[in-house]
Amino acid sequence: MGPLLHLSTVFHGAEWRANPDRLPSHPRAMPSQTLTDAYSALLSNAPAPLFARARRLYLNKYCLDGRGTKSVLRLFVAQETIEERVEVDQDAGPLGRIATLQSSTLELALVHWQQDAPPEQALIETYLRQSWQLQPCLIAPAEESWFRNGGFQFTITLQQPLIWVRSSRYQDADNQSGKGKPTKS
Repeated sequence: MGPLLHLSTVFHGAEWRANPDRLPSHPRAMPSQTLTDAYSALLSNAPAPLFARARRLYLNKYCLDGRGTKSVLRLFVAQETIEERVEVDQDAGPLGRIATLQSSTLELALVHWQQDAPPEQALIETYLRQSWQLQPCLIAPAEESWFRNGGFQFTITLQQPLIWVRSSRYQDADNQSGKGKPTKS
């Protein structure tokens, strides 16, 4: 568990480091199907990664609990890793391509909504168990409140990342060898 003690996470432009004197008392949480489904629903509506600032604002504003939640505890994506790749589409001819976007998240933010003080441990455990089917896990308090003073926050480290993948097929017209293109004279 040594690597967890030096974990570095970026929260809204400010870097936070886990307290090296604090030993983890619980194993990391495994994502449940409920959490995976909520992650997929949230990212399906998020701005494209091309618009990085808009995407970050969206993920800071909207929680995994859904837009209509009234819960005093809310779960947010704390950090997202995005991978993009383009591959040849064997079924679509020489110009066919498949673009794949994969987002993964290992850290979530548990926010005591619009409260400066941390919630009771029993409330945290009940919320994680009932809402997300998560067992007690590695939770560390963050040094600053959530986005735009949204409340006291903890980070939750997942044992396996939440993953969301989308692929699109297209024809790469810009990769033509010049055949059939009009020339300037």
